[in-house]
Amino acid sequence: MDGEKGRAPRTTWEYAVSAADQLVLWHADSNPGIGKQPLRHQAVVLLGAAIYQWASDERQHGPGVADAPLGLLINLLRDQAVSALERCPATADCGAEERALLVHAYGGPAFDVVQHTALDVVQHHLNDAGPATTVTIADRRPALQEAARRRTANSVQDDEGF
Repeated sequence: MDGEKGRAPRTTWEYAVSAADQLVLWHADSNPGIGKQPLRHQAVVLLGAAIYQWASDERQHGPGVADAPLGLLINLLRDQAVSALERCPATADCGAEERALLVHAYGGPAFDVVQHTALDVVQHHLNDAGPATTVTIADRRPALQEAARRRTANSVQDDEGF
């Protein structure tokens, strides 16, 4: 994806993709294969679409996507992945190519790999958070920030980020 690096998200879709990318990058620290392209971008767009659908359904905007409960995202990814992809406002520079590929791949093994990856990302966050009743993206902020600090300290910057 060709989004402007370093630019703060402006739309709810961009916030959803940014949050999804952070969740995926955290998971990739312990599962390096997920950080490789095109799997990373596809998993980010699928997870971003689920986050965006939740935000739309709950009338959340912009940074409000951080209130998305991870347990509900698992349900959306498992049961409504294609409709979430079809509803998301992906743009040429933010997910349109990945969305088109995923919708086309639906029902086949390529889609299954991406869906399984996105589900693993969210489940890993839930497992790491411990036995909380509800865990949101915002609740994961400290872990996401620590992972970003580690990546920066290790100079393992990813130039292919969103």
